[in-house]
Amino acid sequence: MSQTPPDLARPDAASRAVGEASLRLLAGAVSRKTMDQLRRTLQQSTAEFPWQVVTQAILAEPVETQRLLQQGLQAQRDWIMRGGREEPGTPVRVRAKGLLAKLCAQAIFLSLFSVVLIVALLLLKYKIPGFDIYRVLEWLYELFPSLRR
Repeated sequence: MSQTPPDLARPDAASRAVGEASLRLLAGAVSRKTMDQLRRTLQQSTAEFPWQVVTQAILAEPVETQRLLQQGLQAQRDWIMRGGREEPGTPVRVRAKGLLAKLCAQAIFLSLFSVVLIVALLLLKYKIPGFDIYRVLEWLYELFPSLRR
């Protein structure tokens, strides 16, 4: 594309340069070496994003225009087919841990509930010796005869 570095102080030239840099990134036309250099530059940058340095470094790499456009259009098509920016879902490992935690919590709750219910029934039997839990069952059978086998 352009061989001379663009004047990033002018808004129209800066817009074109950033668009061209974005196309190269989208198309995967930036070398691994340049990406590693840019990553180090960003990690060392304590202030704001050094977009001018990044843009100049990306545009300084030579690139075959026809190949860049083909790769860019393919990436654009994939972007649209995917529905936009890729939002990775939660990994299977995290979902499995969440499911295990949920099952453990439910098991603990069910155990505690069962213990409380049994203690309540025993206390009821102790306080009212004539109480029979099966009376409730017979009462339900009278209300709903279809429950009886």
